[in-house]
Amino acid sequence: MAKIELICIGSQKFKALKELEKEYEKKINYFTPFRSTIIKPYKAGDEKRSMKINGEKILERSGKNDLLISLDRRGKEFSSEQFAQFISDKLNYNNKNLLFVIGDAPGLSGDVMTRSDAIISFSKMTFAHDLFKLVFLEQLYRAFTIIKKTGYHRTN
Repeated sequence: MAKIELICIGSQKFKALKELEKEYEKKINYFTPFRSTIIKPYKAGDEKRSMKINGEKILERSGKNDLLISLDRRGKEFSSEQFAQFISDKLNYNNKNLLFVIGDAPGLSGDVMTRSDAIISFSKMTFAHDLFKLVFLEQLYRAFTIIKKTGYHRTN
């Protein structure tokens, strides 16, 4: 069975958000194997060098059996229903793990973006790293409730 992993550069700073993250991770694991991995950010005086080294850390975690999906405001936008269909298609028609990636403040390196099998945007707006991780987890959980028709997601 394919697994889903979320890789984040940098850890959650807010205790209340950490608790919500744990709750959503538990809910997602009800539907599919899921884990969240934190990569300690490399901070150099040069932002481009930091992005490159952080990108290398991400790519080291990416294997042949992973679909690398970058979460970036320059990516393709989906509705919740379209995102659910995307998840369903990837899990059902590929024998690969889904590896979602959230960069740190400067974003993801060009190498990560080039290697990405898909780039998804949740908005053209910029979100705080800590808050965006929670938004992603909620939308991933929502996607599974749409796929399984549990009633959590309501359409108008």
